[in-house]
Amino acid sequence: MELVIVLAILAAVSGVLVPLFTGTLDTAHEVITKQSLVSARDAMQQYWADTKHVTLDGIVSVATEANRFDLDWLFANPVTGDDTIDFSLNTRIGWRGPYLLASTGDAAVAGNPYLIDAWNGTIVTQEATAVAGDVRIISPGPDGVVSIPIATATDALTLSDIGDDIYVALQLR
Repeated sequence: MELVIVLAILAAVSGVLVPLFTGTLDTAHEVITKQSLVSARDAMQQYWADTKHVTLDGIVSVATEANRFDLDWLFANPVTGDDTIDFSLNTRIGWRGPYLLASTGDAAVAGNPYLIDAWNGTIVTQEATAVAGDVRIISPGPDGVVSIPIATATDALTLSDIGDDIYVALQLR
């Protein structure tokens, strides 16, 4: 009888503690993901300052290619495809990365470095088509699906647009 009472008490205590720890785990996932996004944003801003006038695919002027904001380029030189630094101290133009030290995803399996969030979702970049230079770095959140529509400017996003996604935005000019 005493054993049944002890087990009932343990079940009641675990019924109270499990939801508390689950909420803590969700909060920890959000905090870790937000820190990763801020690090990626800071790296992207430095990368952009260094490379916005770099020739890519034969384009000599300020680059506006659709893939200009690929997170791969924070790890590898977009011109050479490796970690060759080609930064000119005189002009202060060129790639002087890597801007992030390491991939958080399994680069050996994927074939290139990438970033993952706390839920093992791939962090992506998105340039809003509504406003030039309106770039978002997005975690798909717990559901693993990016909900934020590319056609909506960051300052026009609503809660229903964002869903469970977590993002940071930057204006690149």
